[in-house]
Amino acid sequence: MGKTIIKYIARFMIEAETPLFIGSGQSTLLKDALVQKDANGFPMIPGTSLAGVLRHSFSKTVNSETVSNLFGDSKGGDTGTGSLIKISPALMMLDESQVSEGLLLNDKWEKLRIQFDNLPVRQHVRITEKGVAEKNGLFDNEVIFKGTRFVFELELTDFSGELENDWKRILESISSPDFRIGAGSRNGYGSLKVLKSQKLKFDLRSQMNQYLSLSPSFNEIDWTQTSIEESKIEEETFSKTNYLLKLKPDPFFLFGSGNGDEDVDNTPVEEEVVVYTSEGIQFQKQTLVPGSSIKGAISHRVAFYYNKEMNRWAGSDNASVGIENEAVTALFGKAGKGEKEPTAGKVYINDVFLNQDQVKNDKIFNHVAIDRFTGGALEGALFSEKVSYLTDDELEINLFLESDVDQIYKQAFENTLEDICKGLLPLGGMTTKGHGIFTGCLYKNNEQIFPKN
Repeated sequence: MGKTIIKYIARFMIEAETPLFIGSGQSTLLKDALVQKDANGFPMIPGTSLAGVLRHSFSKTVNSETVSNLFGDSKGGDTGTGSLIKISPALMMLDESQVSEGLLLNDKWEKLRIQFDNLPVRQHVRITEKGVAEKNGLFDNEVIFKGTRFVFELELTDFSGELENDWKRILESISSPDFRIGAGSRNGYGSLKVLKSQKLKFDLRSQMNQYLSLSPSFNEIDWTQTSIEESKIEEETFSKTNYLLKLKPDPFFLFGSGNGDEDVDNTPVEEEVVVYTSEGIQFQKQTLVPGSSIKGAISHRVAFYYNKEMNRWAGSDNASVGIENEAVTALFGKAGKGEKEPTAGKVYINDVFLNQDQVKNDKIFNHVAIDRFTGGALEGALFSEKVSYLTDDELEINLFLESDVDQIYKQAFENTLEDICKGLLPLGGMTTKGHGIFTGCLYKNNEQIFPKN
């Protein structure tokens, strides 16, 4: 009998539940940050990015020794160990069965490639506690369309025959909501959903030929077959506290695009999402509620509640805001080129997309500034905007908080979310004009905590 060697292989089809930002490190004159693309010009997720996120997610369920045994330990010299796990890049699905694999030399996908050449661009601006833009706080980045699908492969070599339980934990980590990819995962991006998976196991003592004959090509798999295992997200593998806001506006809100159209000077921000059909990829324009905008409003109110708890009053020397506030830093992190000790945030928030059946953007408001002396309109002060209103449904906003957060910070966070439900913390733009006031309910891990029953 030869030495036991088991090969575990899993292939996943994943879908972007929110837009993704997988940075290439490149920029242009018009865009500060571009996404990573393959040789065919389609977005991709490098295997190194997947490996890093998977290792981090897996490490929450096992001890550090197990993580080092499976993923390797780069201590250097003779003490370092290699990884037992191989991860392929995640390649984009061009339709329900074709993967962007190898070089595509025909013109069949040229129209689709051109559409992915023009990815959505998110513009960001850091707002101070005074409600104005922070100096040098304007930047933008490309994002991959919500709904884009990718496939990738994971392989584990088991020399001991005792790693099956660890393999199952790894697969659970990928199906967990903890598995978020790319930059901006705390600002609305990076949420993934496993749609399908194919799991294989080979004992090389008796199944070497079957293993060697397995095609490495993703295009050899018929992803439309129902025999491929449908993956389910197991709630018990999720390590974060889930907060859900169910809100109704009173009655209008505006998350502005910064651009106008033929009717008005400012319109609600909209973004295309990808939908896979039997006829190929379709693009649908939907109204966007950016997670980064919600996060900004929450962070300022968190600073208020923490200062209140610590008896720090406005105008006093010890009052603090922004990254100078301990609660803001603990919950939302701090980063930047000049930051000597950057930290990651503990709060995750998903972008929200509303289709045309859920929201309307056709209500127009006209504004004019009045000269208080003459009673007439000021020259050049006339402008107009379109605002959004819901039809029947509520606006649902999901937020996730890591478990290792001090209670005093968590309480400031929950008080802030309650303020949104009370209508005391408006969201979006033009809040000083009456827009963005919401009322509703707050749920914590599916249990309503405000208003209390």
